[in-house]
Amino acid sequence: TDTQPRCYLEKMALEVFHHHVPSGFYYDPKTSGAEWWVQIRPSPPAGRYSMHANDDDDGEDDMAKSGISFHWDKDEDFRLLTGGSLYIHPHISTVTYLTDLGAPTMVLSKRVDPMSGAYVTDADDAGSMSNVDGLVSFPKQGKHLSFDGRYLHAAPSDLLRDGLFEEQCKFDRPDGIDMKEMKVLERRHRRVSFLVNVWLNYHPYNVHPFPETMISNLSKMDLLGDVRLFDKCDEAKKSGESVTLKLKGEGKIQCEEGSVDEAHVNVVTKNWPMGNCRNDCIDVPMPVDLMKSRNAGDDVKLIWRGEDIKLSGTSS
Repeated sequence: TDTQPRCYLEKMALEVFHHHVPSGFYYDPKTSGAEWWVQIRPSPPAGRYSMHANDDDDGEDDMAKSGISFHWDKDEDFRLLTGGSLYIHPHISTVTYLTDLGAPTMVLSKRVDPMSGAYVTDADDAGSMSNVDGLVSFPKQGKHLSFDGRYLHAAPSDLLRDGLFEEQCKFDRPDGIDMKEMKVLERRHRRVSFLVNVWLNYHPYNVHPFPETMISNLSKMDLLGDVRLFDKCDEAKKSGESVTLKLKGEGKIQCEEGSVDEAHVNVVTKNWPMGNCRNDCIDVPMPVDLMKSRNAGDDVKLIWRGEDIKLSGTSS
C-alpha cells in the first residue's frame, strides 16, 4: 500500500483497499496490501480450463468452466507448506463485476478452524446450532461486493436460468475487425470479475507485485469509464433489487424484506462440490426458481437453520 499504481488494475486494487480500511486505522504498510486478480468465465482458449473447451463430458466440469466452486480465500502456499491444515484468511474478500454476465456470487457464513481446517459449527448459548447467513449477488457492471474473508463462497452457474449464460456469451462478429478487436468483444461477452483480498499486517507467501516486464500489457485506461470506482458501485447498487428470505425447513420460506412471486419459492436441496476435493460436498436448500428469475444487480439475502446446511468430507 506504500507504492504507486503502475496500471489501472493496481489503481483499482488500491482504491478497494482504502475504501475498506478507513483513514486513521493503524496498519503496517510494508506487510499490508491488496492481493488482486481477474477471473474470466468461460476462460479464454489459452486459459487454465482450455483443456475442457471442446470436450464432450456430461457436465462434470461445468462449475469450473462457467462458475467458481465453493472455497475459502486463504494463504494457499502457507497452508500447503504446513501440511494442509493451517488457514490464514484475508481480513476482507471483495468482488467487483466488470460485466453484467454470468453466475452470481454466493457467500455463506460457514468457516473452518484456522488451526485444524475442520468445519466449524456455531452454536448459541443453549447449545443449538446457530443460523447460517448467506447472500447471492448477481453481477452488474461496477457492482462491488465485500464480505468477511473467513466465509465460504462460490459462483454456482446452475443458479442461472438454463441456457442463459450461453445466450449472454453470444455476439455477432462485425465485418472488418481485427483479432485484437475481436478479443475485446469476447471479453465483453464473458463473466469478468476483479477480485481483491485485503490483508492487514500479514503478507501471504509467494504473492508478489505484477512482473515489471509484463506491466506494459495491462491497461492504463479506466475500465469503468471516467468515474471513481465507488461512484460506479453506488450506481450499480441502486439499479438492483434486494430481498431477504428465511428458510424455515420442510420447504417453507418466510419473506422478511422485499417481495417475491409465490410461484418461485419452491425449495430444492442443491449438492455442490467443494473446490478440487472430489469427496467433499455441501448440501444447501435453495429457492432455485427464484434465483433463476433474478436480474443483473439483484441481491438475495438468505437465512438458514444451521442444521439444514450440511458439509461433508475434509476442508479444501
